[in-house]
Amino acid sequence: MTTTPTPTIFTVAPNITYQWIDSDVALADLCQSLSTQSAIALDTEFVRTRTYYPHIGLLQIADENGVYLIDPLAISDTQPMADVLQNPAIVKVVHACSEDLEVFQYAFGVLPESLFDTQVAAGFAGYGSSIGYANLLREIKRIDIPKQETRSDWLQRPLSDAQLRYAALDVEYLLEIYRGLVEKLQQQQRLLWVEADCQRMIEKLRNTSHENTYYTRVKSAWKLDAEQLTVLAAICRWREGQAKKNDVPRSRILKDVSLFDIALKLPMDMQQLKRIQEIPSRFLGELGKEFLGVVIETLNDTGYYKEPLDRPLTSAQNTTLKSLKAEVRQVAEDLDLPPELLVRKKDYEALIRSAPRYYLPESLSDWRQEIIGDRLLQKVQKL
Repeated sequence: MTTTPTPTIFTVAPNITYQWIDSDVALADLCQSLSTQSAIALDTEFVRTRTYYPHIGLLQIADENGVYLIDPLAISDTQPMADVLQNPAIVKVVHACSEDLEVFQYAFGVLPESLFDTQVAAGFAGYGSSIGYANLLREIKRIDIPKQETRSDWLQRPLSDAQLRYAALDVEYLLEIYRGLVEKLQQQQRLLWVEADCQRMIEKLRNTSHENTYYTRVKSAWKLDAEQLTVLAAICRWREGQAKKNDVPRSRILKDVSLFDIALKLPMDMQQLKRIQEIPSRFLGELGKEFLGVVIETLNDTGYYKEPLDRPLTSAQNTTLKSLKAEVRQVAEDLDLPPELLVRKKDYEALIRSAPRYYLPESLSDWRQEIIGDRLLQKVQKL
């Protein structure tokens, strides 16, 4: 006789109460209260579909006393919130924070101190890599939350009841999840790993300059020689400035495919520029003349050229890559962790490209060095 498995029961998230903050005075009072907390939960709702910068539409906060929805469109003095974000005595709990960090940076001019990303923590605690907040809540609390407002217009006013409920639920249970994850990570002796990775995310964003590095992300840029690559870097920097000034996506100024074609062909006049792949018609006027000026000026400045980018791994290097990945899979299996939490693709490649001396990239030189870094170094030196 077969037995029917007992179904898992999920509770639909109930309606919750929250405090609406829509004045400088109310925000200052709230931030004064938040400054006494050891941890707060944070989330943001923003719109970025047609802009370069993320435009914040709502800031959600939860502490031990309740949930607060802050209307940034009604606030003129955001300094109290910036002070809270920078207070190292308060742990800022966020889930999948990469986009939120950019929002904080643009809306408040700061990046948070003492960050704790529950998505990162969940990965190390055994819930899988890159788990979403709704799925994590189902796993830990057996609670379902609505998802239909994800792509709402958060800049509209008034916000709908459904939007407000959705926003409040995004932080309602976050502190409880945080405490549970911290307890589990302490038992596993992995809490310091999570804290180090969260701090690394902050430092990476703080030190990132799209103006100077975006050219390395253009498809097939490795095919360009030093002169072409120097032009590509210059026109990427020009496009970044235009996108920022006009607050529009990069592709609205000029697509990556056009940038590559320009760097490859090095047009010197309007007729040559017309033949560039997917060049917008607006580039055939004054904007095009300005743009050509950047290309020509860069070509005339022969004092400095960019170093060519790394080519794709060779067949022999790919064989080495497979061997290193097998080593990581074994360690990850022993630790019951997703392999990608230990070593990322670019870390493998950096180690392989450091031949013949071989050295660990910085990202494998923290706690990862003892867990996997030294093993990979020994492995690659023997291959």
